[in-house]
Amino acid sequence: MDVSQLTAEDYASAEDAQQRLASPSGAAPSLFRQMKSWQDFVTGVEEGFDTTWLWEYHNDLGCRDWLHDAGPLLTPALRTLCQTVIDECDARYRAATGPAMPQVPGASRWTVQGRWWHDRFPLLIDHDEDVELPPSWSPTPKRLL
Repeated sequence: MDVSQLTAEDYASAEDAQQRLASPSGAAPSLFRQMKSWQDFVTGVEEGFDTTWLWEYHNDLGCRDWLHDAGPLLTPALRTLCQTVIDECDARYRAATGPAMPQVPGASRWTVQGRWWHDRFPLLIDHDEDVELPPSWSPTPKRLL
């Protein structure tokens, strides 16, 4: 299926997801914006995550959280179309990241909710020496040369 085959119902489901998943501040990014944000984030991780933004890492994963939450709100046709792109990005993200060490042995607050992407860390970083890496990022990622 391509975008030209989407129906008014498909577009309405994307609009519904956008409204339902709006932030408390009223910000309501579109499905397209969130898909693009996930693609861009994955590309950044593949190229070497800039640790200047280390404490924003999990916030940046919010676009993937949004896509996870939006899936059930979309029509089957739109969900299938989006899932193809999401699956490709997820595979790239898995290849560019490693499993983080749990902070508490045996506990993971995200994978329990099906949000495995929060339990991974970049394997390649552009590291600012003044920024301490989280202990869960072990072994230490490679640095860009």
